[in-house]
Amino acid sequence: MKKKVHFLTEAVFAVMLFAVLSCGGGGGDGGDSPNLLGGGITYAIGGTGPGGGKIFYYDVSGFTVGTVGDGVYNGGTYHYLEAAPADVSGTVRWATIYWHAGTETGIGTGYANTAKVLGGNPDAPASKACKNYPGSKNDWFLPSKGELNLMYQYKATIGNFTTDVYWSSSEDNPGTEYALGQSFNDGTTTLYNKEG
Repeated sequence: MKKKVHFLTEAVFAVMLFAVLSCGGGGGDGGDSPNLLGGGITYAIGGTGPGGGKIFYYDVSGFTVGTVGDGVYNGGTYHYLEAAPADVSGTVRWATIYWHAGTETGIGTGYANTAKVLGGNPDAPASKACKNYPGSKNDWFLPSKGELNLMYQYKATIGNFTTDVYWSSSEDNPGTEYALGQSFNDGTTTLYNKEG
């Protein structure tokens, strides 16, 4: 007899990207995605970022985020990833309807993924929870599979994680009803039904 899985483990953790000494990062909307070009500010892994969370990734070359004119990241070059200070409370589904958003898995794609998901399903619980994450910054998003895996690797440095499965903003192959989640107990990535 098959066991029915009850996903009490669909937890969400928000991520924010920001630029430090970038060569092309946009200023964002009212400074909410900081471009600290020329500010001389650097962050260490585990340090506190501008959103009050922990820095868990640094890329000296930078990575491109968003598209020109998106209103937040504007296709700019960013260097850091910051995890939100705390989990979004409760458990949430990935989507409220089934459709394929066309997401990606790489580092730097979580913001665009979140926008794509909300573009097709404005009430998608996991993406919406991250987009509406409280605090002084308003550019939080649901991490891509690659970004979420980095969070797992630095979970002790970031802190505040449970051993649950956390949603990524990355879907399985086109045309399927699954999105990718990662266990923060053992790091296993698994497919879960988007509508939970």
